Amino acid sequence: MIRIDNARVFDGERVLHGVSVIIEDGVVAAVAPTADPAADADGFAEVIDGTGHTLLPGLIDGHTHVTGTLDNLRLALAFGVTTELDMFSFPAELTAWLCDVAARTDDLADLRSSGTVVCPAGGHPAASMPYLPSLAAPQDAAEYVAAREKEGAHYIKLMFDDGKHHGAELPTLDRATATAVTGAARSAGLLTVAHVADNETVHDALAAGVDALTHLPLEAPIPDELVARAAADGRFFIPTLAMMEMACGAPEGRQLAADDRIAAYLPADAVAAIREGAVGLAVTVPSPGLDFAHALAGARRLHEAGVPLVAGTDANNAPGRACPVVHGAALHRELELLVAAGLTPVEALKAATSTPARYFGLDDRGRIAPGLRADLLLVEGDPTVDITATRAIRRIWRRGVPFDREEFRTTRLRTPEGSGAGTAAGGALTAVGSTALTVAAARALESTRPDRLFDDQIAIQVAAAAGAELAAWSSSRGELLRLAMGDYFALRTRYFDTCLLEAVESGCRQVVVLAAGLDARAFRLDWPAPVRLFELDRPDVFSFKDKIITGRVPTPGCERVAVLGDLLDDWPGALRAHGFDPGLPTAWLLEGIMVYLTEQEGDDMLARIGELSAPSSRLAVEYGSLAMFRSEQGEAVLAHTAEDDTMHMLASLWRNESTADPIVRLAGHGWSAVSHEVADVAKECGRPVPPAFDPGIPGTGRIGLISGVRTR
Repeated sequence: MIRIDNARVFDGERVLHGVSVIIEDGVVAAVAPTADPAADADGFAEVIDGTGHTLLPGLIDGHTHVTGTLDNLRLALAFGVTTELDMFSFPAELTAWLCDVAARTDDLADLRSSGTVVCPAGGHPAASMPYLPSLAAPQDAAEYVAAREKEGAHYIKLMFDDGKHHGAELPTLDRATATAVTGAARSAGLLTVAHVADNETVHDALAAGVDALTHLPLEAPIPDELVARAAADGRFFIPTLAMMEMACGAPEGRQLAADDRIAAYLPADAVAAIREGAVGLAVTVPSPGLDFAHALAGARRLHEAGVPLVAGTDANNAPGRACPVVHGAALHRELELLVAAGLTPVEALKAATSTPARYFGLDDRGRIAPGLRADLLLVEGDPTVDITATRAIRRIWRRGVPFDREEFRTTRLRTPEGSGAGTAAGGALTAVGSTALTVAAARALESTRPDRLFDDQIAIQVAAAAGAELAAWSSSRGELLRLAMGDYFALRTRYFDTCLLEAVESGCRQVVVLAAGLDARAFRLDWPAPVRLFELDRPDVFSFKDKIITGRVPTPGCERVAVLGDLLDDWPGALRAHGFDPGLPTAWLLEGIMVYLTEQEGDDMLARIGELSAPSSRLAVEYGSLAMFRSEQGEAVLAHTAEDDTMHMLASLWRNESTADPIVRLAGHGWSAVSHEVADVAKECGRPVPPAFDPGIPGTGRIGLISGVRTR
């Protein structure tokens, strides 16, 4: 048991003095007068003197996007946010996994999610997510809601957004369809939340009968008649003032990074994002008519009319994603902005504790009372007077389990040894490392297909985390590249999956993936025998990847070993240092490597691999050269894409000019190899031949998918 004495207690509704709070078995066992005889220290594992401090319920962020990574939930907890309400996560398998791990792990914020949002075909966000389910007509609403409920959605989110704040013209939900959704959700006992973009969509959402609206208009304050309707209908709002402030360029929010109570517990990339990040915002096309003062005025009008407000940030940062609205930290700015909008500090605290708990049906939290979860936050000072005192966090408990904030700061935020100047801590990828994002995007899309060749949940997590950075692969910006490459990355992945599984079945018990990137084979392949899988790559790639794979474990029988190294340095020494045995048969994977090496560099690498390869070792390699971009297909794509597009970046990085026969070249290094045309692999998999590699089209490129066996 733990007892907290002498602290000021905000119990979610009111301020209590002279009480002790007792924690036992994950719940609040008692809130009793400190003078009670039971207040002896005997029988308590810890007695905390809270003099000069305030004890609060764990904070609830009423609008976030976890973006596929549990790392965000740990960051949220480090700032006293013990529960996050995610407002869009896809696909359902990823959402369910995130919620399940969060429910079982006390060093993460707990998670509830709307899962897949309700939007029309081609609307926001379906326009950039080809396999996102969409709703076509009112008569389909009940089935659509039932599908979301079956997936485990805790509430239903509807999108009212025509895309104008993002420079697009998109279809949005019509009133009849939206009304059918709210009716179906109500029948299923599910709350409905509407994403709104302006006053017109506020009107449409209220007319459709939603329970809650998230975001506040920036073009003008909410009109009195809409405020009155929201109050009369018993609706509530999640203003996301922290997002609206950043989205319209108001500079004050950037100052959060200057507060050491915040910045000292943030990774470097999050600090940089708050200072200057510009992605993941509600507005990406600035307009002089958008004014944050309008959002503040709207929040004030709603509050004065008695419309309940829930604190929510719309945080959607992720590794390598420079969104300035950061998990955990942003909620402290949201509280400050709610006070600026006219709420008292106590009312603002209620908006982040008891109010969201009440409206979202979280009956076991949001208050400090006997029998409720011991999600608690101890801060220095008095946030019921000075709301910024919530930033002076001294202790955090989730379900009665202490969260070691200092351990989080010293280990989770530390730059890994040997990683170089800050790149790993910040999660930024070098140009070569960032090519892994393109492959991940293609693998993520493949994994959402009903006829998928594989299921790569980590690629889906990467796609969710990177957001707009990967949208180019699936949106019109990447159309030419996508059309030219077709299913190539999926076919290549399937081919090499088969090569590795056959190699292990033949006796290779070591697998080495060179320049592994965001490869997930350790986590998704059903290995036919126990293996040690060595992934070798640069520090920036592993730093990014490690944040994504938090909570994932390799498949049974697979031991994953991460090895920091560069192919131009002593990577064989790094492999040996991590337990690699050159005397054992090894399966080597060189996927997407040879093209980035000169002929001499490639030969040097093959020579090193040969020195480490015992008899019966296997090799799988993708072989191509810069000549591919000089084909008719390659030149056409380059000519019709912007200079900063993915294809140009790839072309600038390719360095292999070799015209030697790859089979002959590999034979010279001791490998008996065979090459498979991409067209043949496509036919075996029942897929169309990617146009860029179709031998029936003149001027197409040539890439060989090669497998070989060690001959000496």
